[in-house]
Amino acid sequence: MIDPALDVPALSTERGGRRPIVVLLVDDQPFICAALGLLLKSESDIDLHCCVWPVNAVALANQIEPAVILQDLVMPDIDGLTLLRSFRSNPQTAATPVIMLSGNDDAASRARALAEGAQGYLVKLPPKAELIACVRHHASRRAGVSDTLDLTVIDGFREAGAPEFTRRLIDQFLDEAGARVRTLNEAAGRADAAALKATAHSLKGTSMIMGASRLAGLCAQIEERATAAPDEDVVAALLSEIDREFVRVQHALAAQKETFVQR
Repeated sequence: MIDPALDVPALSTERGGRRPIVVLLVDDQPFICAALGLLLKSESDIDLHCCVWPVNAVALANQIEPAVILQDLVMPDIDGLTLLRSFRSNPQTAATPVIMLSGNDDAASRARALAEGAQGYLVKLPPKAELIACVRHHASRRAGVSDTLDLTVIDGFREAGAPEFTRRLIDQFLDEAGARVRTLNEAAGRADAAALKATAHSLKGTSMIMGASRLAGLCAQIEERATAAPDEDVVAALLSEIDREFVRVQHALAAQKETFVQR
């Protein structure tokens, strides 16, 4: 279902006991809203709401509570990354997946958007199948699995019946990961591309094992960017987000560790 009224959404209703996937599109061009609306028209479980005035986007998101936000990267009234930070600092949208839309696939812009907290990056207009798959994927993660910690990994340890081993594994990971985060920052400070790449690769691997999916993704970007002459601004932005994400992972794993104690 597509909401035809720009910036004046109709509230979604329950369907068959399930709330439809509410998607907020923020783009100053009505044409883009119409085009994405056409791509999603056949999807009865997706409600698309369009906002062509970016200054109203956060308030509108608070009203409709979207499962996914699609947001233009370049807009005349507000910088796309500034709006992304506004979504991230707003309590009601802090954990809402934001997918950036851009007219070109610029690697530096993609890296900065992901470092600022975007969960995805699409070149507009994306193919219909890619758009729908992206929306459904991130909506399902929002509903059941944290981007910071894939709880299915911890559940797997729990099902294996090894609580003491898992607690030790969490402690070991946090100690080693903390040291590697420090090493990443030190390597960047002395422009040591080889150490940056090797450390990011190691941290990516252990993060994937522990289900810290977003931390692993950020490390993968560092690893990819750690060439002979990496873009210092992009690397710095990614490292800042790795620092923040590692704190989130620490809190998430500490909470999961407590569940093993309680059981």
